[in-house]
Amino acid sequence: MFKLMIQFIQVAKTQNVTQAANNLCLSQPTLSHNMQKLEEKLGSKLFDRNSKGITLTSSGELLYEQAKMMQNLYENTLNKLEKNKLRHQTELKIGCGDAWWHLFIRDYVQEFKDTYPHSNISIDVGNHLQLMNLLLSDEISIFVGHEILGLAQYEDILFHPLFQCSEEVYVRKGHPLLEITCSNEDIARFPSVDLGAAKKRFLHLVQKQNEALNSFQKRHYLQEKVIYNTNSLLTAIDLLQNSDAILPYPITMRDYFDGFDLVPLQMKECFSKATIGAYLHKDKLQNKQSVALLEQLKELIKNNPKINGPF
Repeated sequence: MFKLMIQFIQVAKTQNVTQAANNLCLSQPTLSHNMQKLEEKLGSKLFDRNSKGITLTSSGELLYEQAKMMQNLYENTLNKLEKNKLRHQTELKIGCGDAWWHLFIRDYVQEFKDTYPHSNISIDVGNHLQLMNLLLSDEISIFVGHEILGLAQYEDILFHPLFQCSEEVYVRKGHPLLEITCSNEDIARFPSVDLGAAKKRFLHLVQKQNEALNSFQKRHYLQEKVIYNTNSLLTAIDLLQNSDAILPYPITMRDYFDGFDLVPLQMKECFSKATIGAYLHKDKLQNKQSVALLEQLKELIKNNPKINGPF
């Protein structure tokens, strides 16, 4: 029936069966037969036929207006179905830490929005173990973060190194430690704000603490000092602004923290250095979007003046 309606629209529009048949790539006898069949189905005369051609009857005029609305509805529906298909085919589900969002992930998401304006976007920002948990449960397809020390072995998870990043120790302006060049022993006397603490519900993701992690904790006295745990960067900033706490965080966030009157301490040696990379499923390597995403991230990193030492 819908096919007949499309043919009817062409006949009504041209008011010439031969021309309509050419437009539809049909023979003139076939189209004439189909129009007669349509009139029989509807029980209404649609055309007045004469030697000069055809004109629409009042019933034909009514059907023509309704048929055009049906055609528009059909085309709009096809368009919406295609957009829905694209929305899910190119859906972006990505995770990252706060530092990497501000540094380059935000730029990637903007590019993705411009390229796929009708696609869904899901962004999880948080602790690297929380993000690993989301990756393993397929709630995200990729996340960018520190290489996880002591991570349990997962055969289907790959880590792609992207760059190396040093950490500084941030405090509020006026902090007593700003008057000296600090050692690890100096900062050990002050509480630490920890945005990356391993919560109990995620401990199954790590094996027993490895040698590198134990050494890091001993070097910075993390097993002996007061820790303020939070999963919110803004909460961490509030804690720093209203106490003598310290926050080890990537050097790339220096400009951002400066807007909150938080400044880095002068340290005798680099506080720590970490490898930053992307975690994703092995089978996702065959996913063109994931491969393209990795390459775009590498390009953004290469062109970012705040990032030193891309791999």
